[in-house]
Amino acid sequence: MKTLILCVDRDDDLGEKGKVTSPVIGRKHNLKAVIALGIEDPEDSDANVMLMGLKLFNKYREMGREVEIATICGDKMVGVQSDANLIRQFYAVIEQFAPDTVVLVSDGAEDEVILPLISQKVQIEHIARVVVKQQQNLESTYYIIMSAFKNPKIGKKIIVPLSLMFIMWGVLMILGRWEISIGLMITALATFLMVKALNVEEQVSRVFDDTRDALRTRRYLLFAGVFLTLILVLTGFVISFLDARREEDVIRFIFEFLDSVWIWIILAALSYTMGSSLDTYIRTNRFIRSTWVMLLSLAAIYFIASTAFNFIGFIGFDRNFDYTENLIFMFIGVFLLIVGGIVYTYNRTKTGSKGRNSWLR
Repeated sequence: MKTLILCVDRDDDLGEKGKVTSPVIGRKHNLKAVIALGIEDPEDSDANVMLMGLKLFNKYREMGREVEIATICGDKMVGVQSDANLIRQFYAVIEQFAPDTVVLVSDGAEDEVILPLISQKVQIEHIARVVVKQQQNLESTYYIIMSAFKNPKIGKKIIVPLSLMFIMWGVLMILGRWEISIGLMITALATFLMVKALNVEEQVSRVFDDTRDALRTRRYLLFAGVFLTLILVLTGFVISFLDARREEDVIRFIFEFLDSVWIWIILAALSYTMGSSLDTYIRTNRFIRSTWVMLLSLAAIYFIASTAFNFIGFIGFDRNFDYTENLIFMFIGVFLLIVGGIVYTYNRTKTGSKGRNSWLR
């Protein structure tokens, strides 16, 4: 059985710092590459990943296994481009070696995002995650914290937003607005945590990437869809806030805001879906099957959400509630969900179980 030891460097530190072209295949070439990276940056965790890969290479060879080692790298701009590079290099490696199993070596979950794509081609035998050991004392803790501050990825994504929150909090406290400062700080912190938990940054980045690509390749329909999506979202939030701010009660303010903004979000999703689908149809003369699933889902969400908000308003805020009308709306929404599920299942059977249905592309 042929086994591939695969080391993953998603942000391409090997290329940026060590000036090594990837993929790096073979024990000899990986040993040279890790030395080059280690000399340039002895603290880089990707060097430890490659050393772990070399250790596993020796271990599997001692077991009598036919084994090869390779290192694949992404891009310093972690995201769509880096993952595309990783997959392209992985395919180049397996064409040359044709392994039966893969042992993935990484320094964290970020490098393991390509696991599903790798597993479609080759069976994953083992995942080795490298954790760099640090001495447990105050000096080492201080050093780790200062290194984190110097890391541009951590600084931009975590330290800078938190710093802005504290600056804003401090200014309001100096001005004597204690209540506003505490409430604003809690709101900002909760929003920050929600953005991180739901990975909103990546979704927003994807939209901007689509906008830039659309302009560069003159795909004006896609650009129009993305632009209209952003306008609808911005307009919806502004109008919903202006409508809801008349409410003095916080709970009622939140309800009125959500009751107003959800329809704008559905319209924005519809705009993006149609722009992407029409752009694909014009370029390839092929209609994306999964567009129907998205349209049916959006329609179902409209009817179900309308009923849900009407019911909440009736229970909590003494709104009028037409039982017949809302029952019909709920029935239509559930029916559309079922039809969407049938269409989705049909698309999966037509494209194969391993095919990837996406309404974005």
